[in-house]
Amino acid sequence: MILHVDAQRKLVREQLKAARIAESSVEADLLLAGVLGISRGEVQMRSLLGRELSEQEALEVSAAAARRARREPLQHVLGVAPFLDMELAVGPGVFIPRPETESLVTAAVSLLGQDSNGTDLAGIDVGSGSGAVALGVARTHGRIRMTAIERSSAAWPWLRANVEAFGGGQVNAFFGDAARAFSAVPPGSLDLVVSNPPYVPAANRPESREVWRHDPEDALYSGADGLDFIRELATWSSASLARGGVLIVEHEDSQGAEIRQIFADAGFIDAATGQDLTGRDRITSAVLSASGQGGSGQPTIM
Repeated sequence: MILHVDAQRKLVREQLKAARIAESSVEADLLLAGVLGISRGEVQMRSLLGRELSEQEALEVSAAAARRARREPLQHVLGVAPFLDMELAVGPGVFIPRPETESLVTAAVSLLGQDSNGTDLAGIDVGSGSGAVALGVARTHGRIRMTAIERSSAAWPWLRANVEAFGGGQVNAFFGDAARAFSAVPPGSLDLVVSNPPYVPAANRPESREVWRHDPEDALYSGADGLDFIRELATWSSASLARGGVLIVEHEDSQGAEIRQIFADAGFIDAATGQDLTGRDRITSAVLSASGQGGSGQPTIM
């Protein structure tokens, strides 16, 4: 049986629409593009030109569409998630990076600036998952060496693969608890601590089925108010950052004021909450005050 690209697109659209996937037309094209190894624009062009699919290609597209219709995340089906200039490898066990988190990277790089006296700065990405934030900061700034910390054995292979593919020698991966990682950092040796941490209150369940069924719970929930991990992070960071070093986190849009207070209590100043790409208050940063820890040098964790 001969199946044209246009016919396959329509079949996948209807299948995804029946599964109540909001952007069914867009995702149908993305599925075909991912399976066929071409761009979305090429899918549209082949459809207009009446191009055909091989039997094997049609089977692979159908299998991918069936997985997505069962509400498996599109990124898991395709095996990649776009983030900044990267196509990060993702799958079961790792938190899927969102486009909104690109704002966290942009804000961190802006706060760091470029004046490093000719030497590399040093930073840590806590709970790195796929490595999106650590890699994004290192690639965007260009003069900072990042350590990506991850304790999940399920997420670890994805982190290692992405660091190898995109790290360019500027990012190291560290497997273990954040507390153990920070204990190996000389006081005052860091210029940046950045994190997209767990921040969902324990009693709240995200609306998206893809999130609560497929994103790791450890990457989502953090105590009754969602801020337990951020409290610990502020304490670790105040002991590890140099004076003037930056702490910056992503969070829910209602948590900014509480996080600014947590940072202030830990010895930080100039706490401020900024917006993500959707215009919501999702990013809070602060600078370690002159009375906090000071020093210089590179962290020793690897």
